[in-house]
Amino acid sequence: MPIHSARSAAIPVALLLITGSAVANAASFPCDKATTPVEKMICGNADLSMLDDTMGRYYAAAREELGRGQACLVGDQRSWLRSVRNACKDAACLSRTYLQRLAVLDGLQPGVSRSRTLKLPRAPWLAWIIPPALDEQAAPRTTGGTPLVLQGRLIDDSENGDGFVLQTKVGKKHVVQSSMFFESPTTERLTALVRTPGAQYELRGQSETGSDGVPHFAPGQCTFIYAIAP
Repeated sequence: MPIHSARSAAIPVALLLITGSAVANAASFPCDKATTPVEKMICGNADLSMLDDTMGRYYAAAREELGRGQACLVGDQRSWLRSVRNACKDAACLSRTYLQRLAVLDGLQPGVSRSRTLKLPRAPWLAWIIPPALDEQAAPRTTGGTPLVLQGRLIDDSENGDGFVLQTKVGKKHVVQSSMFFESPTTERLTALVRTPGAQYELRGQSETGSDGVPHFAPGQCTFIYAIAP
């Protein structure tokens, strides 16, 4: 799947919101079972209902695209619902929040699920998620680790035995996926990201200090790769 980099400014919130008493029917959940204030706002607003329905399609398509990495996305989506979407108190906040999240997931959409009408804000978008390595002995599932967030360019450093690394602006290299943990389709996707001309990425995961004393991305945890819009 090609890496998508086109973004445009968000449309004014006022143009998104249509208020009224009509109950929307296009939400991604049954409106007759809506119980929370946010769910009721979505079901009572046609445009919010459309955004929620679009979110359902985007989320399903992203999960299918990610393979094993979809388990990481499930946790991330639940966190977004709980901490971001459900914190909104009005329709304008919900509209902005949905557009921002759709922009994050837009890069993982095949042509059939991508919206042709929404104008999404410019923001880093999710290009891939590296799932925890299958070998749990070599890559233990630790909890409560130190978050690691770095920006730079991805490099295939397999010839030096490091696998894929992120090289920051100061030239320091941080292992993203060691060659001992290579597996499809992640290896193929990382190769495509490496070959994207001029691409810059932000990686978010957990830190694991290597034998060289440099923090690397822990292979036993999810690593999120976001493409940074030029």
